[in-house]
Amino acid sequence: MLLNKYIRVIDAEIEDGDSSLFHVHETPSAFIFLTDVIYDNQVLNMPWQKVTSKKGYSWFASYETGGVTHRVVAPKNSRIHAYDIELLSKYSIVENPNWKPMPFDTTFSSNRCIGYKIQLTKEKPIIQFSGRNPIIAILVNGQEVSISQAQTRVKLELAEEEFGYIKPLHQCIIKLKTGDAAEIVLFEIK
Repeated sequence: MLLNKYIRVIDAEIEDGDSSLFHVHETPSAFIFLTDVIYDNQVLNMPWQKVTSKKGYSWFASYETGGVTHRVVAPKNSRIHAYDIELLSKYSIVENPNWKPMPFDTTFSSNRCIGYKIQLTKEKPIIQFSGRNPIIAILVNGQEVSISQAQTRVKLELAEEEFGYIKPLHQCIIKLKTGDAAEIVLFEIK
């Protein structure tokens, strides 16, 4: 788990027929699934439903009209793995009119967060950017990537299904470290 003044990252993993307890989602959040799975979901006082998740699927939920209380059950011999990135405060008190999305494929865009999907390959093994807001990076598929921010002396190595925090404003380099390709999802906090 990671907690700072902008975000709380919750790493949720349920395996082999286990169930979560009923829990509440009411904080604006970006979510991502890291498994392909069909699982059971029950919203409080409602019947069970089958839900299909795809590895790498991400979305944003504002919960502006109220939260949801639910529980989930993983199928036998399988697992659910997801991250819930709760957005605790905005990065900017006032909107920055000069802010523009990065030139990557977007998975969603909201007034609180934007999701990007990035592919690294042997032919294009590096991306770099600077001057950005706080970012959570998640390695969805691939063996290993490195994330470095020289000015902050931060250097991370992510294996598949791991996440890392990219500090705002500083230059960041994300590089394919091992393997032929990697798929990364970035959540940039607004």
